[in-house]
Amino acid sequence: MRKIWDFHGGVHPDENKTQSNGLAINVMPTPKQLALPLSQHIGKAAKAIVDTGDYVFKGQLIASAQGVLSANIHAPSSGYIKALAERILPHQSALSGPCIIIDTDGKDEWIKLSPVANPESLSKSDLLNIIQAAGIVGLGGAGFPGSIKLQPKHTINTLIINAAECEPYITADDRLMREYADEIIMGIQLVQQLLDQPKCLIGIEENKPEAIAALATAASQNSNIEVCVIPTKYPSGGEKQLIEILTGNQVPQGGIPANIGIVCQNVGTIKAIFDAVMLGQPLIKRITTVTGKAVANAGNYEVLIGTEVADLLAFAKVDLSQTSRLVLGGPMMGFTIQDTNTPLVKSSNCILAAADLELAPVADHYACIRCGQCEVACPAELLPQQLFWFAKSEEFEKAQDHNLSDCIECGACAWVCPSQIPLVQYYRFAKGRIKTLNTEAQLAEVARERFETREKRLSDEKSAKEEKRKTRALAAAAAQKAKRAANPDAEDPIAAALARVNKQKQAQHTTNSPILPEDGYKALKTAAAISRTQLKKTSKALADALAKNHEQASDLQQTLTALTAKAAAAEAELSAYETKLGLDPEQEKILQAALAKANGVLRKQEQCLATAADPKQVKEDIIAAKSIQEAATHALAEHQNNPRAKAIPAEEL
Repeated sequence: MRKIWDFHGGVHPDENKTQSNGLAINVMPTPKQLALPLSQHIGKAAKAIVDTGDYVFKGQLIASAQGVLSANIHAPSSGYIKALAERILPHQSALSGPCIIIDTDGKDEWIKLSPVANPESLSKSDLLNIIQAAGIVGLGGAGFPGSIKLQPKHTINTLIINAAECEPYITADDRLMREYADEIIMGIQLVQQLLDQPKCLIGIEENKPEAIAALATAASQNSNIEVCVIPTKYPSGGEKQLIEILTGNQVPQGGIPANIGIVCQNVGTIKAIFDAVMLGQPLIKRITTVTGKAVANAGNYEVLIGTEVADLLAFAKVDLSQTSRLVLGGPMMGFTIQDTNTPLVKSSNCILAAADLELAPVADHYACIRCGQCEVACPAELLPQQLFWFAKSEEFEKAQDHNLSDCIECGACAWVCPSQIPLVQYYRFAKGRIKTLNTEAQLAEVARERFETREKRLSDEKSAKEEKRKTRALAAAAAQKAKRAANPDAEDPIAAALARVNKQKQAQHTTNSPILPEDGYKALKTAAAISRTQLKKTSKALADALAKNHEQASDLQQTLTALTAKAAAAEAELSAYETKLGLDPEQEKILQAALAKANGVLRKQEQCLATAADPKQVKEDIIAAKSIQEAATHALAEHQNNPRAKAIPAEEL
């Protein structure tokens, strides 16, 4: 007989399983409407591949998996797609999410199925594809895609089937094992085939004698499958706790069972794998316990996924007027639901309709008295009291340092807490915030990497262009050098150009210097322009002040008088200087007008080029207009350099 180990902590709450495990599984009729959330697993939500008004068959794929941790969703019955709408999700947050709504037609007509007659002939990849296509996830509550665990990167020597079902009130797996023991053993053999025939240990609590006997009988002919009876203790059904009970080994912190050569699967998941391979049926139904003192027909029901809680409660004859709380899941790890239109999903294993005083009332908790009972009860060997303080004060880094991620949210700490502190709710909040912060940090890191990649690309492009320019310059210099070497008597064009520029500068300096002290003339022109601007601003300010009957009007009037005299003096001085030198102040205006006219003619000719019937003629006109523009520009520049130069008449330009 296999040795059984123990794990740290744990509690012994009242089991309350006899309310629902005495009767056979009852098949619930197809409801009139089904609501299937697109997120029934831990990964990314599936993507709907049907539209409103489409007819679907039972078992037809209606939403495809998006990513490794996502799972397919199939129609649980035949009917028409009524809508793709938001519904309240079966989650602690009670938030809504996208769902596919099906109005069933009552025919329950299957799509064509493809069962496998000889699964031994299938390859591992074929088996995995069948399991993945069927949308199978862990039915123990985690919602982890089943195919992921079945393709580990490590060598597996032990397959553990979790049949403990340690949560009070829940008996879905108990009845499943009693009635489908042969199918479960065949499903185990399929998983062993995938994992290269490891030893299989079925861990089941001693409070299920009928299920133990049924499994032992079904597995009697297979020496590689062992039914292991373990003591009744909560939470022996936790994955890491069950592994320690059956093997004495502990999963390393931050690791997974595959790291120590173990794969763990829920007994319900094994039955779903059998249905997918041997019957060709995807995961569209599950066994759900309906129990509690407010239930007239407590028991286990085979329900279609997507069935609303209200429909199942009505079928089980639940008196809602006697119900103090509706809990989805067990009393330890479940959560209260307020809306009975909430749909059941793949991981919904129980509805607890508790009457008054059956469950502890939700009340304000008291202050922590630091009794330490939570630490004694914690099966993960954590410090729940410290995690509570860190979660409450939002010190998430400290919570992570104290291994918050190892918390399995079993509720043992809250069950023993004399102050009735809802510890698990604080841990869930902290985990959610840490996940959000990590996601934001990852997005920020992706944005930073994209920015740095862009900057590097632009820098590389700039360097490449500069290198290309240098290469062309070197090539041109080499060609010029070769050309001079071939003809040493030829004039150097660069030196010639520099010489011409220097000659022009010298000529300009020689021409301007004796004729006009340029700086003095420019100073007079600038002073006159400033005087005009000040006079204009002051006149406007005076007009505004007079319009508003402002007190500053008299002061502005005096300032305006002084500026008028100053401006007149500046204009007189500039005019006298121009007369003395024999300058014509209108010459520059004439040249500027000529240049503006030349620019206008050129723009008009360029605009006409696109629609011209004779482009050649227009191009010739453009060349002529450019010549006039260049002449006008040159004339204006010459005048500005030498104000005594005579203006070229506009008609000549």
